[in-house]
Amino acid sequence: MMVSACGKQESETPSQKNTASLDRPFSTESLFRGVRLFQEHCALCHGPEAQGHPDWQNSKVAAAPPLNGTGNEWKRRKHDMITFIKNGAKRNGEPVMPAWKGRLTDQEIEDIITWYQALWPADVYERWRKANLAGSAPKG
Repeated sequence: MMVSACGKQESETPSQKNTASLDRPFSTESLFRGVRLFQEHCALCHGPEAQGHPDWQNSKVAAAPPLNGTGNEWKRRKHDMITFIKNGAKRNGEPVMPAWKGRLTDQEIEDIITWYQALWPADVYERWRKANLAGSAPKG
């Protein structure tokens, strides 16, 4: 089964309608696994709806960014997302996100990414998809 992106047609411009109808290659099973895993492992820092911490842009605070398409995560290539999740993150030499390598399988990491990408607005996902097909990081 495929999950399609959708939106409120009556309030969209014609260009938004075109991108909102794009199919995303997410299986229902992957989405269900992803949301469960995200809630279990990621929601404490990134928020239950992947909205991130309110201070995520403050460089003086180690706060988790949004993963729902409103932050910068969509600018990363998929390979970089996977690497980031596996290896964690440090700021000024201090860990700010744990490394999940050895604690989450490759499939579980893929499922988490699938779930939060399903939250992305259609235009954000389409920009990310096109940039990844071209082999470069998205700009914007």
